[in-house]
Amino acid sequence: MQMTEFCDHLYDDTTDGYIQIMKLNDEHNGEKTIKIYNTKNEGLRDIVEEFHNNEDVFLAPNTMYLPKRRVENIRQFRSLFQDIDCESKGYEKAETVYMIWILYHEGKIPKPTMVTDSGRGIHLYWRIENAPYGALNTWQELQDYIYYNLKHLGADRQATDGARVLRLPGTINSKCDIDCKVLYIDNETEYSMYQLREDYLHYKQKAHQLQMQQTKKIDNKVISNRFFTSYSLHMERANDLETLCRLRKYEMTGYRNMAVHCYAYWKGIYVRDSYELENVVIEFNNSFTDPMKESEVQAILRCIPKAIDKFIAYEQGIRSGEGKRVSKGMRDKEGYWYKNETLIDRLGITIKEQKKMKTIIGTEEKYYRNNEKRRVKRRNEDGLTKREQEKIERLEIIKNLIEKGLNQSRIAKEIGISRQAVSKLIKEL
Repeated sequence: MQMTEFCDHLYDDTTDGYIQIMKLNDEHNGEKTIKIYNTKNEGLRDIVEEFHNNEDVFLAPNTMYLPKRRVENIRQFRSLFQDIDCESKGYEKAETVYMIWILYHEGKIPKPTMVTDSGRGIHLYWRIENAPYGALNTWQELQDYIYYNLKHLGADRQATDGARVLRLPGTINSKCDIDCKVLYIDNETEYSMYQLREDYLHYKQKAHQLQMQQTKKIDNKVISNRFFTSYSLHMERANDLETLCRLRKYEMTGYRNMAVHCYAYWKGIYVRDSYELENVVIEFNNSFTDPMKESEVQAILRCIPKAIDKFIAYEQGIRSGEGKRVSKGMRDKEGYWYKNETLIDRLGITIKEQKKMKTIIGTEEKYYRNNEKRRVKRRNEDGLTKREQEKIERLEIIKNLIEKGLNQSRIAKEIGISRQAVSKLIKEL
């Protein structure tokens, strides 16, 4: 049965966490109702087989550590995927699959391990060695890379987050009354995300994430960060903002608009479904002691999709070999590239608050952390600097020489220092 074949391709004995199945039921009072099932791998096939030939059944390709489907709850990444609405671009399904294989042979994208007919388009899957939530940055960057190379065929940006559900083969798409089915499957191939990262993102450790091309003195200038990619930086900044709110006991009056604006954008890098992102941002706003009006939050949310599109176009354009130029206009309009100084000023972040943050820090805190790292690096396993360790070793040598009956002059000659230095050291024994 196609449903079992589909499940066996994505889930096996290494699967851990909850797999969500979502069933849209007939309209009730003008709206469809949703029935949600969460199961472990052992019970998955029994559940999906009950939906054979049912309408509008969806399944999550990645698993959750809690029976609640959200990006932050991801337990395992099981695949990369793309939802291609090829008919919206005027392409037939067979024609679209052919063009996808051309892109694979040209080295633009990896070869899909499974292709399914979703009714009005196709779904592509790339089975990967399972990876935990900590691999989110790499997974999202690969997902966006593939999306960027397939968007001309109708790839859906909203279907590029880790918590997405896609139509289950063996069921029916009620919008067009077409059976969803598996078109192609390769059970021999399983990708490593980190190999894909090297092959398609040209990823190197301490990778340069932003390229600046200027027409004057410097042709290619790269802004780099040793610790973060652009993707991980956005996630950590969202975490920093949550930390800031906790430190202030959610008293954000005077800073609410900037906080909600930044949070919606940073979260939107990973939460691509507009409905889910809206819920996340409203939840964040409602945590304030004095929340913004819902209409104000909605106004902010309307600006986010375009900014995310610009972010993806810039980031993945670099990885696809396009020359990109960071300009003031881009920082203002094509994605929000706020400097730390701007964030500190507009959110009123104090030096004390910066000490609790990972990325939103000023020059003073940055220097303090760098100096602290140097101090730690200078010390050995016993917490001693090289000079302190050498002194202890010298004192031990002097003690042994005294026990052998040598005087200070002989000791000084033996270890190559002055007699006065020996006398001073002896006083510390």
